[in-house]
Amino acid sequence: MGDPAPDIRASDAERERTAATVREAVADGRLTMVEGDERLAAAYGAVYRGELVPITADLEPAPFPDPTVYADVDRPVASGRPDSTASFAVLSGTQRRGPWVPGRTHRVAVLMGGAELDFRQARLDGAGLDIEAFAMMGGVTIDLRGAAIGAGVDIRAVAFMGGVEVIVDPETTVVETGIGIMGGFEDGTVPPRPPDGPVVRMSGLAVMGGVSVTRKPADAREVRRDDRPGEITPG
Repeated sequence: MGDPAPDIRASDAERERTAATVREAVADGRLTMVEGDERLAAAYGAVYRGELVPITADLEPAPFPDPTVYADVDRPVASGRPDSTASFAVLSGTQRRGPWVPGRTHRVAVLMGGAELDFRQARLDGAGLDIEAFAMMGGVTIDLRGAAIGAGVDIRAVAFMGGVEVIVDPETTVVETGIGIMGGFEDGTVPPRPPDGPVVRMSGLAVMGGVSVTRKPADAREVRRDDRPGEITPG
């Protein structure tokens, strides 16, 4: 008998599909928020397909029915932007900055790590942007100053003993509907905004953590600091 076949490494698309199944289970009550947080952390930290299977084994009959399914997760649209992109950091840090191309929906998850998403030079098409952020004992920073957000930005953030900070221009209108439980979910600075300015809509949950808004003017010198595209993950 030969050696057993090695496990196959999981792709970002496979992790995203597993995470989406977990989020649906939390939404319809099959999993509690705590269970969902644990499974999301496991999904984004998985290296091999075999590690993803038990995460959704009691939620769907076949986590991987057809490998071609995953091509749909990142399929390009007419504008050149994919439907979905993702960033994750487990016991590490990750950055996206410069002229990178985020999907219509960008998902970011950190577990005892940090993520910096800089959209100031991102290649957006004016069709809007959805951001799903999950921080567990870590932090996520989302910089939207000067970004071409067009139809606006919808941010769904969950912070569990962690934090999500959203940085916007002073004239940005922020519509906040999140909930804080032994934590904060708020836009602490709310002077009047111009009716035709950018709009950021925030929802979600902060448990023993915080989701906050910081207003800073764009700094041109800071924008030019590093114009290399893509994701930079320190070793």
